[in-house]
Amino acid sequence: MQPLHRIAILAEGAFSIFGAKTAVGVLRYSRHQIVAVIDSTKSGKVVQEVLGFGGNIPIVGSVQEALLFHPDVLLIGIAPTGGQLPAAFRHAVLEAIRHRLNVWSGLHYFLSEDEELAAEAARCDVRLWDVRKPRRDLVVGSGKALHTRAYVVLTVGTDCNVGKMTVALELRNAFERLGISAAFVATGQTGILIDGEGTPLDAVPGDFMAGEVERLVLEKDAQGVDIILVEGQGSLLHPGFGPVTLALMLGAMPDDYILCTVPSRTTYRPDHRLPIPPLNQVIRLYEDVMAISYKLPKVRGIAANTSDLSDEEARAILAQYNQETGLPVCDPMRTGVENLLEVLQIGLERKRKNRVCSP
Repeated sequence: MQPLHRIAILAEGAFSIFGAKTAVGVLRYSRHQIVAVIDSTKSGKVVQEVLGFGGNIPIVGSVQEALLFHPDVLLIGIAPTGGQLPAAFRHAVLEAIRHRLNVWSGLHYFLSEDEELAAEAARCDVRLWDVRKPRRDLVVGSGKALHTRAYVVLTVGTDCNVGKMTVALELRNAFERLGISAAFVATGQTGILIDGEGTPLDAVPGDFMAGEVERLVLEKDAQGVDIILVEGQGSLLHPGFGPVTLALMLGAMPDDYILCTVPSRTTYRPDHRLPIPPLNQVIRLYEDVMAISYKLPKVRGIAANTSDLSDEEARAILAQYNQETGLPVCDPMRTGVENLLEVLQIGLERKRKNRVCSP
């Protein structure tokens, strides 16, 4: 367990629900104290005004201003396509290091391997934590997660950046409030920053992706938890991120899925050209891929991110999805996850009975 820190989040020019995914996730779920957000385009506002949650955390225009709130960590709060360090961020990172702030980054570009940044960090005796650096002792998947004691649920999506981590964390927290032991498996940089452990799956060589997911699931299962919520990545038909999704499915060997979507989105991000298939077609795809010889997992519910819709539009689309699919539908932030919780509790009881009846 990491000690608690005071964090300033760097999200220059990008601080919004979809523009700063890492910042949003850490603000919503981290146990650390967020003391400031750095974005000169929104300086003078507070987080609540921009995101609709987060309270009175100030948004400031520079690292220098953020220092007034006594952070000990600068966290890079964006996850741009390609994962490179934006040129405009370099000066801010150097300034933070020189003021002896540790720097946490979920970029594919490793700060600790940048000669200038690494040398400055060594001189100032601060840590550069590259969250996306994978372990060295990687293993190939073997299907062992097929036989977990725990009920394993994987969040999957119609696209990338649709709320798979959010619904997994909301469900984990909801189960724990009921006294049911639940574990979250982080597979992306934001989840790792929140939970303090996990694997950066998109930084793992392809042959070892499923093995890393399997390892994480088996480690949680060995702890004796009742339910394991695995954070999904990408989408199975996404032209860029589909292989990561398949690796998660084969590594986690889930008992069931929760499907996540953004109703207003009709094409894959960041491609913006290829159309996303209809919802029922996506559901059949996820179920059919694993139905040939494994656990026959089903999509048990839908989590829709309606943050860009009005209340009336959101209610209408949730009702439409429920009518089209016959599944419980929610927006975790607008309606809570209680109806998903109910259907997953049924799945948990089914897993327990199967376990008792197995030879």
